[in-house]
Amino acid sequence: MKGLYAILDENNFDFKNIEIVVKQMIDLKIKIFQVRVKSSFSKEIIKAIKNLQTLCDLNQCLLILNDNINLAKELNLDGVHIGSNDIDIITARDILGKKKIIGVSCYNSFSLALSAELNGASYVSFGSLYKTSTKLNPVSLDLKTFKKSSKILKIPICLIGGINTNNVHDVINLNCDLIAISKGLSSEKDRKTISKIYYG
Repeated sequence: MKGLYAILDENNFDFKNIEIVVKQMIDLKIKIFQVRVKSSFSKEIIKAIKNLQTLCDLNQCLLILNDNINLAKELNLDGVHIGSNDIDIITARDILGKKKIIGVSCYNSFSLALSAELNGASYVSFGSLYKTSTKLNPVSLDLKTFKKSSKILKIPICLIGGINTNNVHDVINLNCDLIAISKGLSSEKDRKTISKIYYG
């Protein structure tokens, strides 16, 4: 896994027209998407996820669901992303099987990342890299944690948190595998700018 990683957070994206937005991102070479819903999975949102799944399948893209492992399994999505308050990685792997993607939030902890890798995580994420309004009380990332992890871990590493047009150059220079962005991709202008900076 490598590239821009679009976090489709309900606070930053309108799920009523999410397919149009994701198609634009796909046209801009973005291939990895995560649906992040912290409220409730209404019929409309589940329908939107199913439509996104079809769109991603047609374009060889990945669609991952945040937290809700049972729904990810039910809809046969590409995987799930879990945090410290969610199901543990071993149980998640037992439920989803060996082939599905499981990402794990490790905040600012190398030990969490190492444990996640040893227990079958597909990738780990660190953050918040910068100040962000998407999450309440985010943990700040010390770049020493990322640099240590990048030398030791063998699975892909994702950086997340407050990444936008103003700082994406600096993030690219850190040479992480995945750059996860939510609010920074919520406007068409910024999507085009960030994609051009990253993919050329």
